[in-house]
Amino acid sequence: MPPMPGFALQKSKQKALLQAMSNTGMKVLRTFVSFEAAGQKNNDSLETNDLEQNGVGTRDDTILNRIDQLMVNAHAVGIKLLIALYDVNWLNSGSVSAYANSYGVEGFYTNPDTINNFYQRITYITNIHKNALLGNQPWSELGGYIFGYEPMNEPSSSHVDWVCGAAQQIRNNVGDRNQLILSGGFSCGSGECAPPSEYFSTSCAVDVIAIHDYNDDWDGFLGTVVANAQSAGKKIIIEEWGSEFSSNDGSRVANMQNNVQKINEHDVSWLYWELITNIDPHQGQDFEIDALNGQDWSTLESLSRSTIATNSAFDFSASLAT
Repeated sequence: MPPMPGFALQKSKQKALLQAMSNTGMKVLRTFVSFEAAGQKNNDSLETNDLEQNGVGTRDDTILNRIDQLMVNAHAVGIKLLIALYDVNWLNSGSVSAYANSYGVEGFYTNPDTINNFYQRITYITNIHKNALLGNQPWSELGGYIFGYEPMNEPSSSHVDWVCGAAQQIRNNVGDRNQLILSGGFSCGSGECAPPSEYFSTSCAVDVIAIHDYNDDWDGFLGTVVANAQSAGKKIIIEEWGSEFSSNDGSRVANMQNNVQKINEHDVSWLYWELITNIDPHQGQDFEIDALNGQDWSTLESLSRSTIATNSAFDFSASLAT
């Protein structure tokens, strides 16, 4: 399911989305450094190329400049960015991905040249590119605006070593420990959402283990994961969950409430996938919610406030401070 990152939205819609989130107490917006098609999910977004759309190592800063503006607009309403530095959906799209075109999907994780090139991408994004709207500071010095980074959205769970290596490269460039490093989550089947054990190791530079689950089976694994993270000195966040649209509105509302009740029992913070700023066209996998109106958004607002009122099992206060 492709992302709908806020950086590509027209200015008025972007600000409306951020304000709607802020009004509910939401603190983090997740966005990806990857290609964005125009008009995704019938919104008014602008087509935006990936940083390396024209070849590995050939960089176009347009996407980073748009994220620069997004972080400024988000900060104005008390929201920080969580930035995935690439996206598995783009990688798996084949020849349109510069990395897949040059090295193949498997080679992306295993070829030493690819790994080195991706590390250079990390360094470029976090330290070489500068935000011209914030005194030409690199992102590594913008902890007041950036909650954290992850190497990629949903990297292969078969290549945890790649994730830990890329996480270390991020930390080599970002000395501010309040800018967290997340694992990026992975697409899981029923009963398979518990993260790989390697993430709990002190040798892996991941600070926060991200959980993605659309199976509503939190009771099956979340308690154990939370306990393991606490023992290892790591944090857990539900980075993606969603309730699929149903023509029976009551069914979707009940499912959303049930999910959050289960998550809140373990005192874990969450981000919903995904918020849009237009009437839902109900395309494909239909988890999106119009953040500007509608019953589903009202439900999510209420659920957000109920989560904020719980005692979190993990302290994110330093990383959330703006």
